Amino acid sequence: MPKDSLSGVVATQGAPKSIADLEALLKDDIKVKVAGIDVDGVLRGKYMSKEKFLSAASSDGFNFCSVIFGWDIHDTVYSKELLISNRANGYRDLIASIDLATYRRIPWENNVPFFLVSFLDPDTKEPICADPRGVLRKVVSRAQAKGWRCIAGCEYEYFQFKETPESLAKKNFRDLQPLTPGMHGYSLLRTQLNTEYFNDLFDESVKFQVPLEGHHTETGPGVYETALAYTDALRMADNAILFKFLAKSVGMKRGVVPSFMAKPWGNLPGCSGHIHVSLRDAEGKSLFALLEDQLKTGRSDAQYEDTKFLSQEGEWFLAGVLDGLPDVMPMLVPTINGYKRLVGGVH
Repeated sequence: MPKDSLSGVVATQGAPKSIADLEALLKDDIKVKVAGIDVDGVLRGKYMSKEKFLSAASSDGFNFCSVIFGWDIHDTVYSKELLISNRANGYRDLIASIDLATYRRIPWENNVPFFLVSFLDPDTKEPICADPRGVLRKVVSRAQAKGWRCIAGCEYEYFQFKETPESLAKKNFRDLQPLTPGMHGYSLLRTQLNTEYFNDLFDESVKFQVPLEGHHTETGPGVYETALAYTDALRMADNAILFKFLAKSVGMKRGVVPSFMAKPWGNLPGCSGHIHVSLRDAEGKSLFALLEDQLKTGRSDAQYEDTKFLSQEGEWFLAGVLDGLPDVMPMLVPTINGYKRLVGGVH
């Protein structure tokens, strides 16, 4: 897959490689939609005129208020303000750098062109520490310096409610009506009750260049599970956030509200967001795999019996995950609702 030389992201089909390509690509458009990702994983963006967008794409980028890294998902400013964004610095602007490799069109919005951005410090022009795309790019670059390729896959479980934003607010987010009743994992019949919406999720994803591998009902009232096709980690992260945007957008058109909350029902199993990660060497072989002569007996120098069928790199990787887990939990489980899913004995 082709990669953009600056961002390192696996480029989408048709992504422009130069400003001349970009101008040709947008010749029949009058506006462009752009978005970046805040620290809570929420897309923050806007429409731009084509002229303004081309000017920004030809330079470092355009100004974007840093307050998106200084407030929560309800736009309430944090009581303990960050150095990045605070009252003292006037919630100064950051630089939103346009990533041409992320080009796609939004099929449910009249095919308006869409690009993701990364946020840079206006003084140093370096990625800011709170920008998820910038942080991941740094990590991937460190792996690439060792000759490793980061591959990832993502799998969502999520509830669907037969509600609207207005009905949710009116009910104070209580006693919501699930899209379908009962527990029906892998059901072929249940999808026919809402066949347009169910198929839209898959079909629009393909058009939006967020390819899927699997899509089915899961156990729980109105629960779906969708597995995104694996790819390089940077592209996978973009695809994961864009699928949630797609699902919520398509749902609004169909009178459905999908919820990616960890545990929306107290008496039912919660939802998972499975992340699959692999490191590969220059030849495409998994770094976690054993050498041919170790396959039957495992590694004799393994630290533990349970890790002898992992490569030395795999054992180190696992140890790093376990060692760093307490520090990264606030990112993996950033909400009170997420912690409810960690209660002992509750799935």
